[in-house]
Amino acid sequence: MKRLIYTLLCATIGLLPTQAKNMIFEKFANEKNVTYVNVSKSLLSMMDGQLELDALDLESVIDELDRIQILTCEDDAKLIERIRREAVAVFQKSPYEELMRVKDDDETVVFYSLPQSDGKIKELIMVVDEIDGEFVLIQLSGNISISKLKNLTDNI
Repeated sequence: MKRLIYTLLCATIGLLPTQAKNMIFEKFANEKNVTYVNVSKSLLSMMDGQLELDALDLESVIDELDRIQILTCEDDAKLIERIRREAVAVFQKSPYEELMRVKDDDETVVFYSLPQSDGKIKELIMVVDEIDGEFVLIQLSGNISISKLKNLTDNI
């Protein structure tokens, strides 16, 4: 019985980061002034040719992705602040790792990853935060090879 409880506890703790991250998208997807996009693996497999999302060249990793989620909010400072606080609370903690931070004028772009034990990345998160403008949260889920990660961000 103790073994069963321990196993369930470990499994639940392992799911917390994923649930917390998904709660951000679910919580704000239906808010006014928010645009939410969810692209499934099925649709990703149908896409042919050049596929770019902002400065990300997704063509190199399209076969390794299971899902893309995008949450965008513009011109609503209070809502942007709420989303920003939730994102910081989730992504600036372990097990997420900050990969890169780019500050350009009034815009900050931060990349976070959720690494797997096999040297691949389970999630790549891109947070674009413009002062007094727009907040964008992009999440790529799958089994992304670190060797292909460089191709993904070449245009940044």
